[in-house]
Amino acid sequence: MGRKLYEKRYISKTKTDWLGIPNLVVLEGSDNDAYLEVIHRRYFEGEKLPCPACQSNKTRCSKIVDRKLKDLIWLDDEHKKFQIVDLLLHQRYLRCDNCGQSVFPETTEFGEKGCRFTNRLADALADGTFQFSYKKVCQHYGVPASTASVGEIMRRRMQYRESLLPPIKTPHIISIVEIVFFGELYPAVLGIWDGEVYCLDILPDSSEATCGAFLKKLDANKVETVYVDPVDSLFNAANQYYPMASIVVTDEAIQRYARNAMLDIIHSDGKRFPVVHKDRRLTVLRKNLDDKSVIPRIKEGMKCRPRLKQAYDHHQRLLELMETKWSMDELLAWVEQIPTEVDEFLAVGDVVDVFNEQISHFLTLDEKPPNNYQFAVQGICDAIKDMPHCIFDVLRGRCIFSLTHDTIEENGELQRYGVKSNRLIEKINEITKNIREDREYGFER
Repeated sequence: MGRKLYEKRYISKTKTDWLGIPNLVVLEGSDNDAYLEVIHRRYFEGEKLPCPACQSNKTRCSKIVDRKLKDLIWLDDEHKKFQIVDLLLHQRYLRCDNCGQSVFPETTEFGEKGCRFTNRLADALADGTFQFSYKKVCQHYGVPASTASVGEIMRRRMQYRESLLPPIKTPHIISIVEIVFFGELYPAVLGIWDGEVYCLDILPDSSEATCGAFLKKLDANKVETVYVDPVDSLFNAANQYYPMASIVVTDEAIQRYARNAMLDIIHSDGKRFPVVHKDRRLTVLRKNLDDKSVIPRIKEGMKCRPRLKQAYDHHQRLLELMETKWSMDELLAWVEQIPTEVDEFLAVGDVVDVFNEQISHFLTLDEKPPNNYQFAVQGICDAIKDMPHCIFDVLRGRCIFSLTHDTIEENGELQRYGVKSNRLIEKINEITKNIREDREYGFER
């Protein structure tokens, strides 16, 4: 059927070379370079495709369906100039004469099934979305795309890119931290190497199954310690897959939960508080304030906000306690003294009550978290929390695929540590500025 419709003499070699997609040939037709009729090379080469049902090569063309795709052609080596092209693909559907039960489309290596963009255009959109808003990226490339299509594009291209990443080198210390992003909780899995904190992955939810699916990829025999947020599902997953490891709740997690409680009180009782950057300055140890001149203004602001003052004073006592060598008895005493007026802190009390054993195990660890651990965790949490809203696929892409991973080669095998925390924080903050300040697409630091 197909050979009667198109002949080799209809092939435009010049346009085929210009398009530059392996296995696709351009047919003579319109003089408009922005619109190309294309067909797979195997149409002219008599190549047989095996039947997916019975694997027989006794297949023949049953029909040809026209499929529209948008493509991106780079016009120079530096990828500064490009052209968007509309492709009309004459895609064959083949029938199997052996089983007679299968009619299937020929494969399109250059474009995902059901996608209206070629892979290279989808990659450009994905790369752009990791740096800018999706609206900005689509405007830049001049392609129509709905918000609903973002997830599918991201999902497909991220799966491909993930397949290209080297395996993770299992760290001796793992941390699982829940990050809050527009009311949703996404666990960040961190690895600690030689005092440095690396982001290994961002998970779509905190379920035991999701967390376990990631943890089982690593070598359980090499994991010695797991810092886990006080969440039953996370703890259960870590305990199941790393039964020989010490699973602990760190002082960082306790302070982060207390800080979140304090922030809730600030946002409810601290409106029009006479201090700029109040979220940060009211949640750090008083003596560590970057600007000591704000202390009088903090005291003045507290005078007419008794509940906020109670919360602030009690939170300061926790920070003072954990600055030194502390005991479970001291922590329990702090919980017992939580003022009834600031019940937001009771969430911390629940953590201490339920995960008492894991906190106690943390106190007995020979090797405590590195000095920069708390800063790294808080920095990642704050950077992601501050980022404008996006779907999870874009969030993960920005964290995992917008930066180069640190790698090491051992015994001829390339492995990755992940993305170092300071680089991740810097990149996420840069992306946030790109979006909020509406910077020109392609901005580079």
